[in-house]
Amino acid sequence: MLIKLLPESEKDLLLDIAKILVLSSNALLWGAKKSDELTLESNLDDISIQTDEKEKELIKDLSQSIGIDISQNSFFHKTPNLFGSFLFNESIERKLISEIKKAPIKNIESTENRAHAAKSVMAIALKDKHNEQPEPPKIMLFELFLVALRNGSISNIEFALLKDFQFHYGLEDFVFDDLLERAEALNNEVSKAISIVLE
Repeated sequence: MLIKLLPESEKDLLLDIAKILVLSSNALLWGAKKSDELTLESNLDDISIQTDEKEKELIKDLSQSIGIDISQNSFFHKTPNLFGSFLFNESIERKLISEIKKAPIKNIESTENRAHAAKSVMAIALKDKHNEQPEPPKIMLFELFLVALRNGSISNIEFALLKDFQFHYGLEDFVFDDLLERAEALNNEVSKAISIVLE
């Protein structure tokens, strides 16, 4: 419901940052294999980021809730997957991988490198993005909390990204904490409702 209050440009931004959050901590794959499954024949340049059906469905639902038809967006035509971008001329996944690959291979999976890559891509997305009204950043932050809580808890990388978002828009710490608390409460209630339905 709150998403509908966002200007169109902020809706696109919200969707791109949600994708960055979803992909920021997920496992890296080399030709569909994790690092402990690599062989001498593995192509180390063939990197992708693992996503599951739940995450794909989350992005699809978020897209629909903000009134964006993925199939009609030109950027998705260039990158025909749910992790295409509205703000970049390539997919979010490709932007992240490009940043991740700047590190030496031995450090490529480190939390520090993954965090740096995600922060770099988000900084580009947020460049020149400012709001005179305080409501849009608060709405976006609340929705991003819900995305980050998709598995019940927020990863260290996701939390760092959310703090960067807060600092970019100059939101007070008490606003951040209050929105996080309310997002956690809502996420818990939804989980309880699902459990009751599935009993």
